[in-house]
Amino acid sequence: MVLVPYFIFAQVTITEKDTSIITPEAHFFATFVKSFKHGLSLTIEEEIRSAPSHRAHTTVGLTYAPIQYVNIYAAYTLKLYGNQGWTDPNKYLQHRANLLITGQITLGQWNLSLREGVMLDGRTGQVDTRVKNQVDFTLRSRLQAVYSIPETPLGIVGRFEIFNTLNAPVDYVNEAIRREAKGAEALPLQGELKGDPYGQYISELRPELGLQWKINKQNSLTLTYRYNYLYNRGISMDDMTENITITKKYTTKHLILLAYKFGW
Repeated sequence: MVLVPYFIFAQVTITEKDTSIITPEAHFFATFVKSFKHGLSLTIEEEIRSAPSHRAHTTVGLTYAPIQYVNIYAAYTLKLYGNQGWTDPNKYLQHRANLLITGQITLGQWNLSLREGVMLDGRTGQVDTRVKNQVDFTLRSRLQAVYSIPETPLGIVGRFEIFNTLNAPVDYVNEAIRREAKGAEALPLQGELKGDPYGQYISELRPELGLQWKINKQNSLTLTYRYNYLYNRGISMDDMTENITITKKYTTKHLILLAYKFGW
């Protein structure tokens, strides 16, 4: 009996397909914040996403502010997918964790902040690790500016956030490219590759602009518009032919976000 490791390929043909989707969507947030001593606070947030997402996110997080200009936020989110049916929890339930560090400064009427962190999205079912991760790691980077309009409870909010993959599954595909290139003598090779290798990529861009209303010290309401550009590179395999198909999916979302925040 001869055992052949899965990474030993026969003839491999890699094809690419592009898809583009444009869709409007609305997100609604309700956030409760309870502050404690020593710079600690508890956040409980419920987010509802309209069609076509049909999702709900329930988040519990802790914030620690060691000094006035820095805070550290750690949170767990339970994601509920309403468009996946209710028979298999591996499809309609997913898990997320965030660890974010924010630096901020106030200059007159302006509050400026820069936030960096890591987001982990876990899958509950079994996955083929050649094409998907059990846990996706994403780098989140956000620049925010809030201008408080003098003598009013209103503020103008502007944000720009970038998502970058940290562990997109590329090893299997790149090995396939290498082996295909080596076996095709007539092809002009770049090093030992037929084409450029696949690596990590920017998966999401989020410019956002809106208005914030500070009702009082405990309550605020924010209404913003977000242009959400998403890029996803999907990989699928035919185990019989060992062909690999790479799908590049571009999604543009026009989002209206309404967020109510209260606490003490």
